[in-house]
Amino acid sequence: MIFADANVEEAAESLRVASFWNSGQECGAACRVLVHESVADKFVELFVAQVRELAIGEPGSGDDIEIGPLVSKAHFDRVVGYLDRAAQRGIRVAIGGTALAGTGYFVAPTVLVDVPDGAECSREEIFGPVVTVETFTDEDEAVRRANDVPVGLSASVWTENARRSHDIAARLDSGTVWVNSHLVLANEVPWGGFKGSGYGRDLSIYALDDYSRTKHVMHNHSR
Repeated sequence: MIFADANVEEAAESLRVASFWNSGQECGAACRVLVHESVADKFVELFVAQVRELAIGEPGSGDDIEIGPLVSKAHFDRVVGYLDRAAQRGIRVAIGGTALAGTGYFVAPTVLVDVPDGAECSREEIFGPVVTVETFTDEDEAVRRANDVPVGLSASVWTENARRSHDIAARLDSGTVWVNSHLVLANEVPWGGFKGSGYGRDLSIYALDDYSRTKHVMHNHSR
């Protein structure tokens, strides 16, 4: 969620990694971007420039490779299916939008823009190198649209306003919310989601709950 006062250059550069890590096959990837309408064009221009520079290839072909193949033919077909249906709906492609020619299950790093509210490509987890970009006009609309999905693992808020960062983070129905960063994990803080993103937590002391049994023993000391 990128607000008008955000550092959009920093956001575009950070989301280059956070959106396309492991070819987007990452549960916490920044695959859906909500950006304030006043800075949307600037963000898309900067973000597309970052995406255009991504190095694509087999993972073992060099340390500079940033985008590899998808994990299987079935998943490749699933991701391409989302792109085909988005095209049929008339959603605009800023970059990518197709499978790559040649061997392997490669999909071009893709940015879909002007995505309408409720579109399949933004409501469902594609789990590939695909990022959707939507615009909003105010905080209430941004929160409503962000929360109007069946999952809630992670989100990020990009703003220079401290009040807004705390308020929006509290209102987002996500298990993890970053401010001016995305996909930053640390062993001492819990990782997990709300709604359809499951239950329980990985990392931190909360991760021990799944391996623990809580017992309550009460003594009557009046006897």
